[in-house]
Amino acid sequence: MDQPCPSWKTAWSKAWNDLTDPFDRLSEVAFGVIMALTIISVIPTAADGAGRQQLVAAALGCNLAWGIVDALMTLVGMRVDREHRHAGLRALRRSEDDGHFREGLREFLPDPVVKHMQPADVQRMRQNLLKSMLGTGDTPSLGREHWLAWLILACHTFVATFPIILPLLFIHDDLLALRLAQATGLVLLFGLGWLLARWAGGRPWQGALGFTALGVTMAGICLALGG
Repeated sequence: MDQPCPSWKTAWSKAWNDLTDPFDRLSEVAFGVIMALTIISVIPTAADGAGRQQLVAAALGCNLAWGIVDALMTLVGMRVDREHRHAGLRALRRSEDDGHFREGLREFLPDPVVKHMQPADVQRMRQNLLKSMLGTGDTPSLGREHWLAWLILACHTFVATFPIILPLLFIHDDLLALRLAQATGLVLLFGLGWLLARWAGGRPWQGALGFTALGVTMAGICLALGG
């Protein structure tokens, strides 16, 4: 029996809260910032204004393409994970006894939880699974919340480019525009590190400074390798 299709509001809430966590969203912004910094950092080698325009277009196009590809791979991962879990549930339904069922639960629950489950709990879970429709029929298809999650991740990577390229669009001096763009990228990396550290429960200042240094290092590696 197919599950009812959720409303767009419910699908958006699920995509934002369940399918994409803060690390997913912030890391996509970080990818966009680092790629933009990598591309614009070759501005000094551009001969004239036309070269700079090409770099701006490259930064936008690269982040748009990367956002789409990365988000699509996330969508593929969601589909593969859904199929894997559906196959795991089918295997659980075919368990010969409670012992095999307990071992199969390790696919879905942390080992310490499974290890300390009482035999009655295992038996109850097995009976409830057999009474349900879980693990029956075809693998459930991806819903609209999964496509919204793809859109969220793709947009995060692309939108991260705009604050960095704004100086390149409005300031004619190449060196000044580059320095302001790079400074904007550093501020973004600092803010991302701060938010990631707060989300993880760490120290925001250390996280912000460490993430900024990491971002600069990664951009430098990309430049050194011709990326």
